[in-house]
Order: sequence, then structure tokens, then C-alpha cells
Amino acid sequence: MRLLTWNVWKNSPPYETRVRIIAAEIAAADPDIVLLQEAFVGGGADTARDLGRALGLVATAAPARLKRRPHGGAMVDSTNGLAILSRRPVDFNRVVALPAHPDDPDRIAQIVRVGALVVVNVHLTHLAGADALRRGQIVHLLDRLPEDKPTVVAGDLNAEPEGWAPRTLREAGFHDLAEAAPFPTCGGRRIDFLLCRGLPVQGATVRAVGDRPINGIDGSDYVGVLAELPDPDPR
Repeated sequence: MRLLTWNVWKNSPPYETRVRIIAAEIAAADPDIVLLQEAFVGGGADTARDLGRALGLVATAAPARLKRRPHGGAMVDSTNGLAILSRRPVDFNRVVALPAHPDDPDRIAQIVRVGALVVVNVHLTHLAGADALRRGQIVHLLDRLPEDKPTVVAGDLNAEPEGWAPRTLREAGFHDLAEAAPFPTCGGRRIDFLLCRGLPVQGATVRAVGDRPINGIDGSDYVGVLAELPDPDPR
């Protein structure tokens, strides 16, 4: 089973070119499940929908952060939320509102079930000096997750490995899949994670996706994290 998490940089230009690059990178990685952060919807554009169609994956969205943004030469109503792409049907899609700061509202987590696997998509606050808030967001989320089911928590934690949010997940029994072979994911920092609990991890491999520009253009300002590990629900 291949899992990929990637912050896809909203609608930053050149948006259409970047979406094509992201689609090509995901197709080459061939993941079973993709967790997207900063998935843009607005002005006729829909990053998750368009990637799902291009890749033949089921797109399940969790829109968030509604505001007017410039797109296509105009100001448009838009969202910049979370989405999950999957080869298999998604059984449910639950959105959990996370504790937030007035300067960074509308933070959410997205929880879906794909077969036997619970998949959790997160994008924690970006505010500097807000490590305690990020920990609180993770504690709030953990209280709403089953402890007896194989679970993946992945996304942009906006915290490095020793930050309170990743530490809190590890203390709750989650394994950081890139711990043995870490690499930076944004601005020289490792702030994007794939963590799992209740899954066999022996032999799991992790690598970067989208870490080099194509024709001088980056798919995102973030690098995707791809993990391959045993499938909890082979079919």
C-alpha cells in the first residue's frame, strides 16, 4: 500500500501548469491514497476534483478557509482545505473542527475510512510560537480517533519532529514512517509527516515526491512524502 501526503500550495501561479505537474508526479508515484492540504476550490478550479479525474482516483473533499482570493484575473470566492484521493471507495467523510487562534481560524482535520484503514488528513496552524496550540489541536483530534483500528495520520503539521504535535502523536503510539530516513519538506524543514498506528511497519520505505522542478517549475512549495507499507486490507 502506497500513501502520499502533499501540500499543493493553493492556487499559486502558474496554477494550471502546477496542477499538471502534480498530476504527473502523483501518477509516477502510483499511490493508493493521497492526502492533500491547501486544496483550492474557486473560480471553476478544483484541485482535488481535477487531480482525481486525471488519475482515476476517488476525490473526497473537506473544504475550509473560505475567503475571496485572486484567481484567473478576478477576485473569487474560494476555499483552501483538505482532500483525500483514493483507489478504493471511501466509507465516510468526517470533518473535525480543531482549536484555532483568531489570527488563523478554520483549522480542520478530515477523517475517512478506506476498507479497514482509518485515514486522517491534517493541516495544523502555521502561526509562529504556537507549538502549544498545535499540541492542543492534536490532543483534540486524538480524542476523536478509535484506538483499536489501523490508523494513518498525515499532513502538514507545521512543526519539526521534536515539536509538541509530532511528539504527542508518537506518545499516542503513532510511528513516524520517515524517522529512519528523514528529508526536508518545506524551506529546509521537515514539517510534513506520515504516521501510523496499528499497522506493520517493518520493511516500510519512504521517499520524497516532487522534490525537483519540471521545466523550471515546482509543482508546489512543499515536497510530498510517499510511504510504502504492508496493506491492512488486501483485496
